[in-house]
Amino acid sequence: MAAMALGRLWMTWGALALVGCSDFNTIEDGGDPFDSGWPPPNDATVLPLDATIPVDAEVEADLLDASADGDGPTGCAVLPDGTPCKAAPDLCHADGVCKGGVCMAPAVRVDGYNWKAGDDTARCCGGVPVYATSNANCGACGIKCNANNGESCSILGGHYFCRGCIASADCWSHCCSLSFSPPSCAASDCAGNCSSTYCPPNTHCVLGNGTSSNYCSY
Repeated sequence: MAAMALGRLWMTWGALALVGCSDFNTIEDGGDPFDSGWPPPNDATVLPLDATIPVDAEVEADLLDASADGDGPTGCAVLPDGTPCKAAPDLCHADGVCKGGVCMAPAVRVDGYNWKAGDDTARCCGGVPVYATSNANCGACGIKCNANNGESCSILGGHYFCRGCIASADCWSHCCSLSFSPPSCAASDCAGNCSSTYCPPNTHCVLGNGTSSNYCSY
């Protein structure tokens, strides 16, 4: 009897031991799926599926602007011809405009375009804003003073001439006028008549009327 009682006691202890060890062998419960952070805490912002996300105003403007080649999503393809689409790089270019759904490159302004109001010497020459007061552009685009003929660009009667000339043949106009001192390369036939024969494009001959030699003017 004592042996049987002892056996039962050992069986009881064994069962308790197995129960005690079961905590190390069971798989943990996944728990409530919301324990992972969903739904978010009350201070979190949740956008609905149809929400729009606001963008920076500058970025938004860029999207609305026409692209350089006119094929942007809201570029020249949907704008009327003549709509400015590309800014001019300087005052001697006009803004590029839409044409046939394409953004055209900025156009070069013609030689002689007055890019600064109130200053008659501010002219576009070859698409570049210059002052027509230099030996390279004296009074008008392309009138070059010949230093080998004693010439330099200076003012006479409110207009710029290549002055100091020696020989008519070496003047841009083929006429070294002796009407004023120093002599000037003039827009003349050297017989007193105004001549635009050698004047640059877009200019015409203007009489000096006693205040200067004849000259080319826009």
